[in-house]
Amino acid sequence: MLIDAVSAILLISDDAPRLAAFYRDTLELPLADEVHDDTPPHFGCEIGDVHFAIHPSEGWPGKRVDDGQSPVIALATRDVARAAEKLRAAGIEPNGPFDHGFANTVSFRDPDGNLVEVLQFK
Repeated sequence: MLIDAVSAILLISDDAPRLAAFYRDTLELPLADEVHDDTPPHFGCEIGDVHFAIHPSEGWPGKRVDDGQSPVIALATRDVARAAEKLRAAGIEPNGPFDHGFANTVSFRDPDGNLVEVLQFK
């Protein structure tokens, strides 16, 4: 199987602090400040086995929708190059690979337009 697990749900926001406050206050998610590797400061927590994070849109790699908000479905793999090859074979040109510091990623829009990243953790 190419995909091993759902690794994270990432929300990309033009106002990440405001969005994090909403999720903390309204949905009681224990979002904490996070800074690691080469990523800008953001907010994150664990929901079961899935990491949930809100990142600022400024400097986020890859394409986004024009309305300034773009959920990212992040899937884990052991072979990001193979995932990129399979996407190309299906007629989808992925963006990347990008080196996020903690993982190498490719991103693409699924047939419904959702932004998806496939990550190979280092």
